[in-house]
Amino acid sequence: MNTIIQDIALVVIPTAITWFLARRKNNADVKTTEIENEVKAAEFYKLLLDDAMKRLEVAINTINSQDKRIQILLVEVENLTEELKKYKQLNGKISERNQIVTNGNKVIEK
Repeated sequence: MNTIIQDIALVVIPTAITWFLARRKNNADVKTTEIENEVKAAEFYKLLLDDAMKRLEVAINTINSQDKRIQILLVEVENLTEELKKYKQLNGKISERNQIVTNGNKVIEK
């Protein structure tokens, strides 16, 4: 009976010690792997953010240049509108001066 207990003890005790020591190592390996994966994920998201920042800067620059162009065009439209009003007024005065309606449909020009 003692030999059976000794045989079992010789198998169980080293197995338990090995399991206990290997468990610590396995847990450390798992944590190391998790940390490495988190670092890789952080680098990936950092690259995404850097790319997004570059695209955002390009978009902001484009918007700013378009805003400047719009302002220039608005000023040009205002100038052309004023010029058109002047031409209409001038054209109205000229047509009033050049046409004098006399008898019937006959138009006499000066």
